[in-house]
Amino acid sequence: MMLLDPSRDTPQVAFAIGRFAGTAVTRNRIRRRLRHILGSTSMAPGLYLFGLSRDTVREPSFEELSVAVQRITARITAPGGASA
Repeated sequence: MMLLDPSRDTPQVAFAIGRFAGTAVTRNRIRRRLRHILGSTSMAPGLYLFGLSRDTVREPSFEELSVAVQRITARITAPGGASA
C-alpha cells in the first residue's frame, strides 16, 4: 500500500513480516536487508509505504528482495503510482 502525505518531510516505511516467514532470526534478517535496500533507494518525501508478505516458503535472497523493491519503487515513481 502506498499513500502520499505532503505534510511529511521524509518517506515512512513499515514492514509486516509474520511468523510464516520463519523464525525471529529469519524475519529480522529480512527486515535488515529491506532497510539496507530502501536506504539506497530514492523515494518521495511524505510517502507512506506498507509492506506485507503472506506466503514466504523460504527466505528470499538479498538479490530477490532488491529486485522486488526496484519493481515497487518503479511503480511509485511512475505517473499516478502513489495513491493520494
